[in-house]
Amino acid sequence: MGDLVWSKQLLELHILQRLQIPGTEVMDAGSRKDKPKQKETSVRGDRAKQKSAQQELKQRQRAEIYALNKVMTEVEQQQFEAFCQQMQSQPE
Repeated sequence: MGDLVWSKQLLELHILQRLQIPGTEVMDAGSRKDKPKQKETSVRGDRAKQKSAQQELKQRQRAEIYALNKVMTEVEQQQFEAFCQQMQSQPE
């Protein structure tokens, strides 16, 4: 179960990186530096951007899930029809 959560987190990070959302870049251990404290207004702006990015991510994921569901339903239907034809063509 822990691997599933880890995989989900990696997938989410990958999607955020593909969307080029600021703050989701993977940094090497050597490139990490302590950042100076930011002003409160910029922190609020960052939070708003993160919230907006999360909403966009959820919308995109939802759209991808619906698209995948549609494709899988079509494939399942095709496989069912092929199975039915195979069963009809076999002599009893």
